[in-house]
Amino acid sequence: MTNEAELYNETLKLYWEQGLKFTMDDLSDRLAISKKTLYEMVRSKEELVTRMIERYFELLAVEQDAIHRDSSLSSLEKLKRLLSAIPAFPIKSYHLKELRTTYPNAFFILNERLSRGWERTFSVIDRCKAEGVIGEVDNELFSRVFAASVERFLEEEEIDSEYSFKQKLEQLVQMLLFGICRKGF
Repeated sequence: MTNEAELYNETLKLYWEQGLKFTMDDLSDRLAISKKTLYEMVRSKEELVTRMIERYFELLAVEQDAIHRDSSLSSLEKLKRLLSAIPAFPIKSYHLKELRTTYPNAFFILNERLSRGWERTFSVIDRCKAEGVIGEVDNELFSRVFAASVERFLEEEEIDSEYSFKQKLEQLVQMLLFGICRKGF
C-alpha cells in the first residue's frame, strides 16, 4: 500500500519532470496503484498539488529544525544556513507561472508559506544583532525582501541544474547579510 510520503515524493518527481502536465494516470502508474485507489487518497489533482506544496514545506521544516538544533553553529552561520535551506529533494523547475494560472489556490498557499513562519529565524536574527555580528534591521522588512527575491528565483522557467537554485539562494543570502561591497569601502 502506498503511504503519503511515497505519494508526495512521486508527485514532486513528476512535477519536476513534467510540470503540471502530469496526469493522475501518470501518478497512479508510477505508484503502481489503480487510479481509483489514488482518488481514495486525494480527491483531485488540485488537492494533490496543494498537499505537495505542504509536503515540500514540511521537508523544509525538517531541514530548518536540524539547523536550529545544531549547537556547533555560530548564530551567524545558523542564520546563513536557515535562509539558504531547501529540502534534500532536487527540483530542476518550479513551474511557478504554470502553478499560478492553473491552481491559484495552491499558488496562494505557496505564497503564504514563503511569508509566514519566520518567528524562529527572527530569533536567530535578534541573537545576531545582540552579538553585534549584524546591524540593526527591521525583521519584517528583511523577511519580505527575502521572500520576494526567492519568489522571483522560483518564477524562472528552468533552473540550469538541480543545484543552481541552491547556489542562487546562497548568493542571495550572502548579499542580504553582507552586501555587495568589499571590506574597507
